[in-house]
Amino acid sequence: MDSQTLAQDLEASILSATTPPKISAALSSIAAFLRRHTSDQLRPFFSLVFPSLLRRLFGFDSISWLEIGTSDRELSSQLFTFLAPGGPLFSSISSVDQESLVRYIFPTERLPEWMRYALQSSISSEVLASISPLFSSRIKEDELQNLKQIQLNVFQYYIFWFAYYPVSRGTAVLSNSGSGRATRKTRLENWVSSIPVISSSGCKPGQRPESSLYQQLLYSYLKAFVPKLGSGSFMPYRSSLLNYSMNDDELAYLQAEFVVQTFVQFWMVDNDLSPLPAQVARSLGLSFLYQAMLGTTPPTPGLGDVLKLLVNYLHWCPSSPKDGNPHMLFDKLLQRPLYRFVLRSFLYCPIGASVKNSVQIFSLWMTYIQPWHISKEDFTEFESTKERRDEGGNHREKGYTVVWRGYVLDNYLFYSSLVVHFLEFAHKFIHADVESVIKMVSEVLEVLCSSTELLALLYRVNTAYSTKEAVSSSYMTNDLYKYIPSIQEKLQDWEDGMWDSDINVSILHGRSSMDLRFFSDRDDGASNLLQLLILRAEHEIHLLSGDVSRHLQFLDSIKAKAKKLFGEQIAKTPEKISPKESPANQKEYFTLRRPKVGKYKGDWMKRPISDTEVAWLAVVLIRVSGWLNQYLSLDGSAETDDVGPTYVEVKGNEVRQITGPKEVLWLLLMLVFSWFGVMCNLVLGFMRRHGMKINLRFLASNRLVALFVLSALWPVIARGLSGVGVLLGLS
Repeated sequence: MDSQTLAQDLEASILSATTPPKISAALSSIAAFLRRHTSDQLRPFFSLVFPSLLRRLFGFDSISWLEIGTSDRELSSQLFTFLAPGGPLFSSISSVDQESLVRYIFPTERLPEWMRYALQSSISSEVLASISPLFSSRIKEDELQNLKQIQLNVFQYYIFWFAYYPVSRGTAVLSNSGSGRATRKTRLENWVSSIPVISSSGCKPGQRPESSLYQQLLYSYLKAFVPKLGSGSFMPYRSSLLNYSMNDDELAYLQAEFVVQTFVQFWMVDNDLSPLPAQVARSLGLSFLYQAMLGTTPPTPGLGDVLKLLVNYLHWCPSSPKDGNPHMLFDKLLQRPLYRFVLRSFLYCPIGASVKNSVQIFSLWMTYIQPWHISKEDFTEFESTKERRDEGGNHREKGYTVVWRGYVLDNYLFYSSLVVHFLEFAHKFIHADVESVIKMVSEVLEVLCSSTELLALLYRVNTAYSTKEAVSSSYMTNDLYKYIPSIQEKLQDWEDGMWDSDINVSILHGRSSMDLRFFSDRDDGASNLLQLLILRAEHEIHLLSGDVSRHLQFLDSIKAKAKKLFGEQIAKTPEKISPKESPANQKEYFTLRRPKVGKYKGDWMKRPISDTEVAWLAVVLIRVSGWLNQYLSLDGSAETDDVGPTYVEVKGNEVRQITGPKEVLWLLLMLVFSWFGVMCNLVLGFMRRHGMKINLRFLASNRLVALFVLSALWPVIARGLSGVGVLLGLS
């Protein structure tokens, strides 16, 4: 009873703490309470106080304690000490979880979107458990309400909310700008043990997580819960033997896997159109119907810094990779989600959006493709002086060497296809921020040209990929041919759903093929994209006012690196490109190219949106047309195209006499409807046989839309004109 009363008093003090002094006092009271009580006396704290503590820490209904600590160094230090893995909170969490005293239901609406829809679908709990470790042994089914929910212990519950915190802030910023999906409702739900629901009204718009304190906590959690486990000496426990106890290494791996998977799913996957590997989804017969709702939604902004820290930590080791990097155990887990996250960030970034978030994503990508540059110094800002002194420098040689060959081959698409997609993104935003764009282009070319061995390896892989079908396996002298099937499979899987969506948002090509385009001489190859980008950059720079010498230096650097990558022809640009000297010739170079009639080879209904269409209306009409084609079996899904005769069974001995005009009129109406149905069947049969589809996209034409709007407003305009005429007559 004493702990129950004290817990209620603690809850009241936490909810009223909105200033640094009150927050400091509340933290001291909580720490004293946790130290005085044993684990079996802590149930009231985790039932009543812990949810309120989470509300205040992460600010789901007001400004968070983490944000308040930004401007108060003493409070920031106290918060870190309290929330650190060795602090009083986690010590109590560990003791409570060992006895399984409290479990929570995490609110479904706060989960990553794909997990949310998966739980609301008809997919069985057994199948869900097999597709994600986060579902495994954590799904609780409520048969009365027909609900599937995720049940977590205290540690897992805290990690889920910790991972959701930057997502909630990024979503709030996106919603506040009016360019993204609405902020989802924030609600801490009641859990297993009859605890009252604690509601909150959402994040404060425009707020971002306090980077230094949050990242310091993130780094401390990674060090504590994703430790250096040993160089791949074991695999995670998956045995079905009954009397088998896991050793410490296996328990540590399962905890590390949970933490990493949580961050990956909340930060990278979330609203991805294809959250699971395509082969896994097909083998289990899974189909996520929510894809149509998500459309081409970009990932949540503002996650670049925390993801960069995660990638840095998982790829850092004090020794060279030949000695074994224990964190590389999670490299396979990162590859697909990270590739798709970066690609979606570039591909779906809306016109008019700030390039700032894209710069963060670009920096994350550069970090991933240069693991040899990661060193202990990258983490000094997150460590105390004692930690830096105890662990020492742990330097290693920076730069690509042959020991990183396997890493590059395993992540080849990050060095090739993703570069092409980035160049398309650069074309999309060169006019908006030419300085940031040319800096990023210069940096990615610098990485590719930084090592002759690296460039040679990339070129040899491309040669092997291009000749894989023309060369007999008995004559394959290039040892890289064995990697080609894996690269081809990854290319198809990692870009799954990107080009089969309602529209292709790429601005320079009609559709993406499953070929490597980095060293290709096609129009949408990297060399041609880069050459056109150089011309457009020169044009944009000449339009700037003031000193542009630094911009021109970056451009000269890009030309030199492009020449090293693709040869002499890339640097051949017109000597005089100023718009003032030859405006007629500039149009060909600097006008954004759109697909032309007769050149687009994909589904004409899903061609890229042109300048003559209303974009949002075109997307809606494409989806409506696709639904009609599927419903009427015009998409090729019909088993037969034949429309057979319709038979009506009539009993010969039954003759009914028609009396009255109403029955005659009803008979005529039925005759008309029957005739209309027969004609519709004939038309549909004709369309199926000839592969014709319904396409309502023409209604999105600018001219038609303008005509419809004018027609709708004409009565108002006419009344307004007549009113003006009356006023003029009276005057």
